[in-house]
Amino acid sequence: MNCLKILKWGVCFLGVDSLQHLYHIVSANEWSSESQGDYLPKAFEREGFIHFSKKEQLLDSANRHFSNEESLLVLEVNPQGLEDDLVLEQIHGAQEAFPHLYRSLPRKNVIRQFSLQKGPLGFAFKTDVSS
Repeated sequence: MNCLKILKWGVCFLGVDSLQHLYHIVSANEWSSESQGDYLPKAFEREGFIHFSKKEQLLDSANRHFSNEESLLVLEVNPQGLEDDLVLEQIHGAQEAFPHLYRSLPRKNVIRQFSLQKGPLGFAFKTDVSS
């Protein structure tokens, strides 16, 4: 893990070079690509940050936290310019650290959106996210 600095609590402040893209699962009614201004999910007021996953964490996050949903919308985000407020941390009993953004998300950083569809074995990629 490439950290810019590690605080005494084990929180890692990320450098842009340490992540390719980030992924944020959002409900369709919270996200509109035509909306103006920065994005803040409803949970931001309560939690103070936006949850993200790395590519390799995305399907596990979807299956763990959205098992009651049939289809999900995912925002693929370029972390460039977010590094001052982007933290990799392990909270709420998580087994691994996840990226959290402690500010609103500028819409210019959302490079694409795609769906995850639930199949018999849980969520799987509808489109290729390997790029």
